[in-house]
Amino acid sequence: MPDVVRIGNAQAFWGDRSEAAAEMLAREPDLDYLTLDYLAEVSMSILATQRDRDPSAGYARDFLDVIRSLTPYWASGGRCRLITNAGGLNPRGCAEACRAELEAAGCGGITIGIVSGDDVLQTIRQSHNSPVAASSFRDLDTDAPIADVIGRLVTANAYVGAAPVVDALAEGAGIVITGRTADPSLAVAACVHHFGWSDDDWQRLAGATVAGHLIECGTQVTGGISTDWLDVPNAAAIGFPIVEVADDGSCVVTKPRGTGGRVTERTVKEQLLYEIGDPSRYLSPDVTVSFLSIDASEMAESRVRVSGAQGSPPPETLKVSATYRDGYRASGTLTVVGRDAALKARRTGEIVLQRVSDAGYGLRDSLIECLGTGASVAGVVPQPVTGDVWETVLRIGVEADSRDAVERFSRELMPLVTAGPQAVCGYADGRPRVQPVVRYWPCLIDRAMVTPAVSTLVTAAPVHSSATDQNDPEKNSRTGPPAVASTAGATGPAETSLEGSRVADPPTTLYDLAHARSGDKGINANVGIIAREPKNYECLKNWLTADRVAAYFEPLGIDGVERFELPNLGALNFIIRGALRRRLRIDPQGKTLGQALLEMPLDDMGR
Repeated sequence: MPDVVRIGNAQAFWGDRSEAAAEMLAREPDLDYLTLDYLAEVSMSILATQRDRDPSAGYARDFLDVIRSLTPYWASGGRCRLITNAGGLNPRGCAEACRAELEAAGCGGITIGIVSGDDVLQTIRQSHNSPVAASSFRDLDTDAPIADVIGRLVTANAYVGAAPVVDALAEGAGIVITGRTADPSLAVAACVHHFGWSDDDWQRLAGATVAGHLIECGTQVTGGISTDWLDVPNAAAIGFPIVEVADDGSCVVTKPRGTGGRVTERTVKEQLLYEIGDPSRYLSPDVTVSFLSIDASEMAESRVRVSGAQGSPPPETLKVSATYRDGYRASGTLTVVGRDAALKARRTGEIVLQRVSDAGYGLRDSLIECLGTGASVAGVVPQPVTGDVWETVLRIGVEADSRDAVERFSRELMPLVTAGPQAVCGYADGRPRVQPVVRYWPCLIDRAMVTPAVSTLVTAAPVHSSATDQNDPEKNSRTGPPAVASTAGATGPAETSLEGSRVADPPTTLYDLAHARSGDKGINANVGIIAREPKNYECLKNWLTADRVAAYFEPLGIDGVERFELPNLGALNFIIRGALRRRLRIDPQGKTLGQALLEMPLDDMGR
């Protein structure tokens, strides 16, 4: 058996590049597993809407594009096995659609594993009044009881771990399709099956969970959305990540040969800190992981070794991602150009809201943002132009319990094209579209209340196949040379890099000393800050306190800040509580907060 198992990831979210899987296997045909992650926190509610319209829907249909792109690979005997959560609310429907695509392409004898049982909506509805559920189903962010929204619940799915995926692989599945499986567990399952680890081998499981966490967001670990993104070479052909996991749980992070992007200690550390919460207790269904002893070190170009994760038993509960209906919303934009552009734009927005009110409609919330003036983090980052800008994009968002109120708002924006200020443009999209508001409800459920189920189906062999090949799914799905033509050039566009071109001025903002990565966890935001040089960490640790960060982000109306130290990575992780409560913002997922924090002046830092 090889010393390592090689796992790639070719999908970070629903809407990522469908061509990435075929491109990766064309370059790296010896991959053992390929994971594809489709589900975000509110994806299930979108799938529920689709399933309401069509009972055969409820899964990520984009996954079928990936399957079609890989049929030449499997038809020629390609051996890489796929693990994905594209099944959403309907893993069996997804599997049956995949079988049809594979059979149409002559790919017979491929076993498709189906993991279900994560849907706990009916369980919560039926048991929410029990003494146990009264505490388990409370909102993890607000502590509100589930009774507040029980009649409006749309979906509720428990984050299932690696075990049922391992069972499907053991049954010979070349493709495993799941519902709401925890993102890192896709990679954990591949490791457990490959090495034969026990389900209580906490150290190895911790290492595999870290490996899964590193690749679950695709190109984010190969240079995508990195602080120094302008320095990333050949970003147009950025490669998706690969982890080479050893039997001890350590891994090497890399990317396919000949692709753009880069894997460095910096890109790996940024992804290590992405949305992890308390780094001493990163919770998954498989294991509790401490990041406090992780080491990340560069071995060679685009090869970073990650080791030292510590594991302990997982919680007795599973996290549930539930969603519920909460009224309606709409947002619209106009571009305003010329002198006093921001002032004119804001006045335009006020007129729209005033007309809605004068018509007798009540809005639950409304927000006027003048994009280009720092509106994404309003009041936080000092703007270079304190008076006004010459051009801005007016964005108005509203929410209401009544659909009629939001419809009224939608009709009031366009008339300002002729009744508002001069030089209004950018209105080709017409009236804003009214959408239902679906909110996230994170809660816990006892493991005993969740029973994952595993089943399989096998694609029918083409008529010309021999009887031996028809009955050998392992042969058909895991052996033979690849035959996928790459859709990316061997070298891609000429590589460009600005690295080293910046003038080495004295540090004036946090950006000069650190890089950052931020993201959402419910109504809270995570911001990871990593020292650019190890020598800067102690200074950052002493200066960048939770109180200082809380004061900096106070204009956003936050509830407080919690700080965690990771000296092993030269990093700090901040939880900005309540920063994302107001979902009307242009940045409801907190992606801007890391860059905003990097603009903090260092005026009073003792250097």
